[in-house]
Amino acid sequence: MNTLIPRATEMSHILLALVAGPGDTVIDATAGWGRDTCFLAALVGETGQVWSFDIQEQACLATAEALLRQGLSAQVRVVCDDHANIADYNIPQVKAAVFNLGWLPGSDHSVVSGGSGVILAMEAVLDKLKIGGIIVVVTYPGHAAGAEETAALRNWVAKLPAARAQTMQITFPSKELAPLVIVIEKADQPAHIIVEE
Repeated sequence: MNTLIPRATEMSHILLALVAGPGDTVIDATAGWGRDTCFLAALVGETGQVWSFDIQEQACLATAEALLRQGLSAQVRVVCDDHANIADYNIPQVKAAVFNLGWLPGSDHSVVSGGSGVILAMEAVLDKLKIGGIIVVVTYPGHAAGAEETAALRNWVAKLPAARAQTMQITFPSKELAPLVIVIEKADQPAHIIVEE
């Protein structure tokens, strides 16, 4: 059924497409089955670059296969590593990043990022983000691990100085404990303003 209001994952794609385009470098911090990675690869085209991370080998293989089927492999680097380690990779400045938190559907539900890992990854991505670039996060507070990730993320976002980033949260109140979409846009102001007397 088509509706005017998109689902959380569809909303993330709408927002990413407003900011990123051909030639940009972007990050999918949670590759999963490859849906977001394929979307980003098509968005940035052959002249762009996608860095796609997942801690589970099953997800990395599934993403690589999905890219191959769609002819999008050339512009994507699939990295089988925890997104908490993004800072360890020599990724150039990025225009956008997406995190679709929770567990890999159909797999081991005990494998989740956890709040501290998510925040490490967010900090690393925000540091690599171009001014005006965005991070879009879909988070799922409806289960215990997702609630912990969501709480950690909301706490981190609430403490971001306006000079560093602007933030927005999109809720879907028609469902109890529905997914949330959190958007972080890198501010165009310097982090530290020095006033000369």
